[in-house]
Amino acid sequence: MTEPDPEVSEKAAWTAVALLLVASLCGAVVLAEWPLWGVQLEDEGPSTVEPVENGTELWPYTARTTDTEARTLGVNLVVVGDAEATRRSMTDRSELEWNESAPADDPLAGNRSNQPGEENATGPREQLEEGIAWGDARGAVRYTRVTVDGEVRWLEESYQLHAGTYLGQRLHVRAYEDPDGEWTAMQTHTEHWDWFRLRHTVTGVSEAQRAVESDFMAAPFAEDVARRYYDNPTADGDGWATVVRLALSVLPLFGVVVVPRLRETARFGRRLFVSHAREASIGVLLFGTYLGVRLSGIGLERLLSGVSPKLIAAPLYLVLVAGLPAIAYRLGRGSNPVWAGAHAVGGLGTAFLVDFALMDVSVIPLRFALHRLAVILAIGMVAAGSAVAEGESRGPLAVGTLGWLLALALPLFGYI
Repeated sequence: MTEPDPEVSEKAAWTAVALLLVASLCGAVVLAEWPLWGVQLEDEGPSTVEPVENGTELWPYTARTTDTEARTLGVNLVVVGDAEATRRSMTDRSELEWNESAPADDPLAGNRSNQPGEENATGPREQLEEGIAWGDARGAVRYTRVTVDGEVRWLEESYQLHAGTYLGQRLHVRAYEDPDGEWTAMQTHTEHWDWFRLRHTVTGVSEAQRAVESDFMAAPFAEDVARRYYDNPTADGDGWATVVRLALSVLPLFGVVVVPRLRETARFGRRLFVSHAREASIGVLLFGTYLGVRLSGIGLERLLSGVSPKLIAAPLYLVLVAGLPAIAYRLGRGSNPVWAGAHAVGGLGTAFLVDFALMDVSVIPLRFALHRLAVILAIGMVAAGSAVAEGESRGPLAVGTLGWLLALALPLFGYI
């Protein structure tokens, strides 16, 4: 029985990895572009809701442009009441009245209605010990559509708020004030900054809705909190919007401080690599570089609060673009190609998993998962290919480099 040719086996392995890299990138692009390839939404005209009876009609979505076909996420929270009071109820919570509990004879206590078309959203009202620390937010412009006395208008967000950090993970709110001043519609979602797409990736809407809803449920200035079916499910939302009705009066009380919520960070286990120190250092440095960029971005954003986050992101992005392949190439030379590739894939892959945990990401769209797989494979092939390039074949290094460039370019040009 003849022994298999090692050179043929090695070429087959490189070919398989290269094909997987190409398939990952192609899959990410196809999934991102699929809605543009003939999948038509049922169009019966934009349906609207009336947050206030006989008032302004609201199209319960946001959109990238002033076109209903450019819709993005569904409106999932509406606050009925004075628009300025609504904003203060979120941003200036320390100036609003916080009672230990509502008096037993308080007619507002436990008033969480089940009107037709509404779903009970609360139980007994409890004091919210740790409120959401809201701050002004930056984000892309999104529009919503209203009809006032038969006239259709497109509104930009009146303001944006967030809890968290721009270059990390945050709870993001876009607020749209009724032209008649009777309500404020909000679109709330969770998102995290994606260093490869250079923009935010939305991870869901339901968790953000529950967080803001709970914040209002515990507030004495919220007269009623209920859910109403708007039939606008998007992302992981179910089409039920939270409707909050503010009390007629909001009494000032100074000196009450809301303690910001503290998030515990994940602990890292000890490294198990004992042998192959040079190859293991590839994984360690890739791991540290990627997470270092993430944490540096968050730290600099907090330190330089007056600077645009995108100005902070620009040099850090260059660290990723040049640093990751440089580490893989430099330390891969003179290493065992199999171990170099394995540690590069393991180190960067672990960094992505830890990053998702720190950003509180539990669900990843398939196209983004495929893109991350392509990034990992490209860096792995650069590390292993640089070791192989010390000999005769430069094919794996060339494929890894090309894959890295494509993994960077495709999301920047909007294909992923």
